[in-house]
Amino acid sequence: MSTPVPRSRRLRAPAPGAAAAPRPPVDWAKVGRRSVRQRAIGMTATEAAAALEEAELQRHLDRDQEDLADDERGPAEIREWQRITQLLATTGGLYDPKADAQLQDEQRRQEQEAEAARRAALAPDVLRHALLGTLARTGLLDSLSEDERAAVGRLPESDPAAALAFNALLARAYEAGTGARAGAAS
Repeated sequence: MSTPVPRSRRLRAPAPGAAAAPRPPVDWAKVGRRSVRQRAIGMTATEAAAALEEAELQRHLDRDQEDLADDERGPAEIREWQRITQLLATTGGLYDPKADAQLQDEQRRQEQEAEAARRAALAPDVLRHALLGTLARTGLLDSLSEDERAAVGRLPESDPAAALAFNALLARAYEAGTGARAGAAS
């Protein structure tokens, strides 16, 4: 009776003409944040602050190394330590990633609500009303031609960000002009 030959542990090369599936690139910033959260489990605010100082010192020491010039992980770790330190300073106690995840979800929800409010402020009707109000305050509204009035009416629809910027610029120019006149009168 013969003994079977042990199977090879080498990886087999792909068949000729068959390409290996491309791997997605590693998100080193995400790896760094996850690593920090793991290390922070059970830390107090003081311990997290010390870890933040250590990470900042390491980043400072690594700044001259060319291979770390485009490093995403180091800065991401420092930002995560800053966030955790701030979290523990306000909430107290020990770091718990589960409680932190709930806080992050709440913060993300608040950011989404703020973004929705910002978008609502950029609604064409709101912007059109703001532009017309600023033009009325400057005294220019009554002197607009029909073409200019139509352009003011179309701007919020076609480019809300430009309408917002134009409104702010117009208001600043008006305030600067009234301030210069008030200073000249005295």
